Amino acid sequence: MDNERRLKKVLDNMPILFFSLDENLRPVSWNHECQRVLGFSSQEILNDQNFSFKNLIQVKEEGESSEFNPELLNSDFKNWELDLISKEGKAKLVSLSNISSEFPLFGSTKWFVGVDITRTKEIERELKSSLKELSDFQTALNAVSIVAITDRAGTIIYVNQNFCDISGYSRDELLGHNHRIINSGYHPKEFFVDLWKTIAKGKIWQGEIKNKAKDGRYYWVDTTISPILDGNGKPYQYLAIRNDITERKETEEKARHAENNLKILQDRMSPHFLFNTLSIIHSYLQTNPGLADSAILMLADNYRFLMDQANQQLVPFDIEWEFMENYLQLLKLRFSDFLEVESEKSGNFKQCQIPPLTLQPLVENSYIHGLRDRKGKGKISVKASIEDGKAMVTIRDNGKGLSDANIHSRSIANISERLKFYLYDSEVKIENHPEGGAVVTIGFKSAKN
Repeated sequence: MDNERRLKKVLDNMPILFFSLDENLRPVSWNHECQRVLGFSSQEILNDQNFSFKNLIQVKEEGESSEFNPELLNSDFKNWELDLISKEGKAKLVSLSNISSEFPLFGSTKWFVGVDITRTKEIERELKSSLKELSDFQTALNAVSIVAITDRAGTIIYVNQNFCDISGYSRDELLGHNHRIINSGYHPKEFFVDLWKTIAKGKIWQGEIKNKAKDGRYYWVDTTISPILDGNGKPYQYLAIRNDITERKETEEKARHAENNLKILQDRMSPHFLFNTLSIIHSYLQTNPGLADSAILMLADNYRFLMDQANQQLVPFDIEWEFMENYLQLLKLRFSDFLEVESEKSGNFKQCQIPPLTLQPLVENSYIHGLRDRKGKGKISVKASIEDGKAMVTIRDNGKGLSDANIHSRSIANISERLKFYLYDSEVKIENHPEGGAVVTIGFKSAKN
């Protein structure tokens, strides 16, 4: 008896449901966990002669009892999940196991243990719902956005198909590499240093990035990089969501270039230059009429170019070269005693195109910043050639050379930007020449489609 009392005390206080039934399915024992889960005290259950285990079975919405076969209770070591109704009318899902009837306990051969799995099932359903929502979100995101995930070191560990499509690289070519594989070289080093500082602190970074595809094509993406944090709040992965904004950026750049071209055109059509040149031509009308006639024709050609070609995105290189040579000759005409000019072009430039007003402003820049204040005779030399399929142009003066302040002039920066936008593998470099003066070098390949 003492052992049975001790066992009953242990079973009464177990953190799992324990109850036993007689042959009529009336409860014989009912522990505290049964009361906690279902709300019925042991006194209510055991003193109610009309109470049966069937009273706890949930009723279907149609008004029929849920399928419950009492014979299941006679099976040894059977496990099943059963919907029960608590005293408050709330549904409770219980995982039950009936223990062997060969071991009668407290006068019953049907005794059971169970666990309330109501919340577990709710969490499971919520998790399934969340996973479906996450899957739907991922499907929608992959449909419209360019998605990549990198590890802490920036190594790509996931890309979606949109990333492959816009970059031109296959998934195998991208995984295991970092984003330097699509670096366009457009942004300065400090741009990416700031990006990494931001996300390494667990903060979201947003901005616009210019990338380079496998085939050399450039594209712009509006980018949001969100750190994925570990249990300590430290980033261990980075999720990058991008959207293609190439068309918008190209429209903006074309508008900006058009505005710059208009400014350059206004500068080239300055009345100051026209009046000075006409004054020189007038002086030659008496002393050298032939030279005056040639100068008038060159001046007319220059203004015809400005009216017909300056608003184009690209013009044949030979036409741009002719415009630059005319300007050189007019410059020499104005300053014949103080300026020597030469131009040389070698190679076939018939298939070559260049943004208009590229060469002449560079020549003018050499005169204004290099020779105008120079004592003695100055010289401007312009040479063009084709080297390994790349057009190369150098413009050199023998002036005072560059100071740090004028290495990055507005006109050169504008020309560099236009060349990068319209031409492949373009470059613009300005530096002091070892023999004195400054030299500007530009290079480019074919025009972009």
